[in-house]
Amino acid sequence: MIDIFIYDGTTIKKGKLKDLPGFKTNRHWIDLINPTKEEVDKLAEAYELHPLTAEDLLNVNTRVKIEDFPNYLVCVFYGITKNAGVELVEVDCVIGENFVISNHKDVLPSFEELKSVPDKLDHVMKKGTDFLFHRLLDHEIDNFFPVLQSIDDEIEPIENEALSNPRPELMRKILNLKRSLSQVKKITVPQREKIGNLAKEEHRFISKKAMPYFHDVYDHAIRIADTLDANREAVANTFEMYMSAVSNNTNDVMKMLSMIATIALPLTVISGIYGTNFQELPGQEFPHSFWIMVSIMFLLSITMLYYFKKKGWIFSGRRA
Repeated sequence: MIDIFIYDGTTIKKGKLKDLPGFKTNRHWIDLINPTKEEVDKLAEAYELHPLTAEDLLNVNTRVKIEDFPNYLVCVFYGITKNAGVELVEVDCVIGENFVISNHKDVLPSFEELKSVPDKLDHVMKKGTDFLFHRLLDHEIDNFFPVLQSIDDEIEPIENEALSNPRPELMRKILNLKRSLSQVKKITVPQREKIGNLAKEEHRFISKKAMPYFHDVYDHAIRIADTLDANREAVANTFEMYMSAVSNNTNDVMKMLSMIATIALPLTVISGIYGTNFQELPGQEFPHSFWIMVSIMFLLSITMLYYFKKKGWIFSGRRA
């Protein structure tokens, strides 16, 4: 799918790829959504794109980069979405003297919003192709903030539940968050550096007038990296809390089992002695000997429980 918007100096109008020779001299924006090889080949021929640039437009998972060519600038950056999970969105941009070619696999809400408001698109394209590129980049970078905030909102209840009720489902949630943040981390660090490159270094198709605006995007990229680091630390702390809570629960179980085994040991000795098959045992002729033995065993159990309590091993009001 291809959307073409042409600015003739006064208004925005839509164009078609077959009319390309007629509007190449006007300022225009070509937005590719999951293009075919034939479509990319036509654009490569019309704009004299390097074969590697055409290859980048067709491939996904291209690394974040900025490349200068004689007649255009290539920038690859990533946006983000969050539905069932966190997903990074690759956006390729080719910026020339009077054109911007953007390429992405799926429909992007920020791009569609700009397309749906001609006055806004007119205002951006009037300033130049570098300002149009800034608008596309800025909104995709800003999409990181609500996604990272939603992850932060997920972390707090998981922390609380990890302390009160650690269970395997929580571990899966923690690991999923950890995996998502690691995936985003791999992109945000190089992306921050490349955006800083746009803000600080001169490029042929980025005007000095536009550079302060890219510096603002760079500031946002720094904030995103800082927020991401804070979220990763919070997830790591949550993981440690979960493991500590599980360890404490295991200690409580082991303590209870040890207490039962300790109490049962002398009772087993007594019952074992009086369960032997010898003909004569002390007290076996006494009519209440059985109940005396049971009473001794009961008193022994109570005495041991009292000793454990006095030592603070049980009923102490604190976790092991």
